[in-house]
Amino acid sequence: MRRYWTKKDWLCKKKAKDFDELAEVGLRILQRMPQPAEMVCGPISSGGLGSIKANLKEFGKYIRRIKKCGISVFDQMPFEKEMERIEKERYESRDHARDDILNRFYLRLFKSGLIKKLNFMPKWKSSIGARWERKTARKLKIKIADIV
Repeated sequence: MRRYWTKKDWLCKKKAKDFDELAEVGLRILQRMPQPAEMVCGPISSGGLGSIKANLKEFGKYIRRIKKCGISVFDQMPFEKEMERIEKERYESRDHARDDILNRFYLRLFKSGLIKKLNFMPKWKSSIGARWERKTARKLKIKIADIV
């Protein structure tokens, strides 16, 4: 996916002041990606293997696995560092930040119509965010698959 990024995207991501600005970068990247594009969903900050670091490593494994099948996968991992930074700078609690990440970043990507399928990692049910993504995918009629 990084081949769909421009220098401007990397700079805007780094300078983003909120999740809306991050979503703008994500939307530009999605527009450059071959369609249909898919995304992997699962635990990052809640549930899963018990730590963000371990969950991100697991995420990377599943993203690579799907890409090897020739599928166009939107990789949200490059946004994680900035999401954490924005959370620390602007939010008093992780719960408020999580709600805004879901509603101001992911919802905008999903509503764009550019993500056609969400692939859920094992242990997705342990994640508040992944449960929200699955519920939202159903509402928006985005295809859902469970990775086994």
